Amino acid sequence: MDDSSFENITQDEIDEIRRHVDEHGLSGLPRVIQEKMTEWQNVPLSVAVVGESGVGKSTFINSIRGLTADDEGSAAVGTGDTTKEPTMYRHPYNEKLVFWDLPGVGTPKFPQDKSYLGRVGYSKYDFFLLLSDDRFTSKDIWLAWEIESLKKDYFFVRTKIDDAMESAEHSEHNFSQSKILERIKKNCNDNFTAGQLKKRPVYCIDSYDKHTWDYSKLMEDILVSLPEQKRNALVLSLSPLTKGVIKSKTVVLKTRAKKVALISGIQGAGTSLIPIPLLGGAISVSLDIALLANEVIFYLKQYGLDDASLRELSSRTNTPVEYFKDALKDGSTIMASRQSVKTFLTNMVKSEAAEEAVKRIPIELTRFIPIVNALVGGITNLATAYYMLIKMIDDLEQDAMKVTDALIQATSSCVD
Repeated sequence: MDDSSFENITQDEIDEIRRHVDEHGLSGLPRVIQEKMTEWQNVPLSVAVVGESGVGKSTFINSIRGLTADDEGSAAVGTGDTTKEPTMYRHPYNEKLVFWDLPGVGTPKFPQDKSYLGRVGYSKYDFFLLLSDDRFTSKDIWLAWEIESLKKDYFFVRTKIDDAMESAEHSEHNFSQSKILERIKKNCNDNFTAGQLKKRPVYCIDSYDKHTWDYSKLMEDILVSLPEQKRNALVLSLSPLTKGVIKSKTVVLKTRAKKVALISGIQGAGTSLIPIPLLGGAISVSLDIALLANEVIFYLKQYGLDDASLRELSSRTNTPVEYFKDALKDGSTIMASRQSVKTFLTNMVKSEAAEEAVKRIPIELTRFIPIVNALVGGITNLATAYYMLIKMIDDLEQDAMKVTDALIQATSSCVD
């Protein structure tokens, strides 16, 4: 995914900062920037999950929210007509991100007619996920037609692929996973053509296995399709389900880092912050280390690397937590360190961050130099904070990838 496709610090935002400074000086500026970050992080997003009864809608909703059927707040999973009414499920990390489990079309209460989408409240959904399982039906075609007629975006998801593979393996002499996938997708595309529907990708997934088939591709394509603010909100709400989601988080967090660095640089102008001496005391930087530490703690949670996330992963996979910690032994310094995040960052500044940051002030930060030089006393604070955060994001992304690799290996071993 192209980094440039995500929200950046816009010229309008810089102009807004200038206007605030002209009218109020530095007073309250960090709060204004923080409010902006919170605003785009919590943009409402409603997702409709639709399809015939029994195709796995509830299982998918639990999966994308990082829950199992046994967890509090999970969608009820069953083999019958489990969903009687449109049912709302909030994401545990963001209450404004809502997944709607819609009743299967063609049930007695929700017959296949023009009233269906109106009765399930189609207008409030940002997009639809149309799920189908072992065969493409006339109801799938009808639903797709109805959604297209409303000019709403939708993604066609073929569920329970593991079941299809297991069945084919037992019934076919020349079994090949790639050939089975190709055949399934061709069948779906043939039905699209026969139903005079617009051709679109077919995502083959198994909700219990996020690391194979097309689960990662589905997540990535959903993110690309959304407006910038809704995309950011979804990325920061998702658990690090796949490597694709992890990379998407990195893109959004790096955009966020610019704003946090600016807040830290401005806070550094306050007399309450103690300068950190560098280069033998010849120069110093003033940073809001507590602010930066909280931001790094946020990154650890986003990448699933904090202790609580690792324990939860351990519990869900019946794998000792030490197994995942062992995967991080050769990871970034902060994961190997026993220091608090705040202490780690202070030592990082003293050892390398400010000196390296001044050498490599990013071109994108030069837009702030007139503001920072005039109001904060120099670009060093801002550049140092930005350098530290970007380095932490890059390191933690690699750590998250290591945990994902370990998870894939652990689950593969269980299957074997």
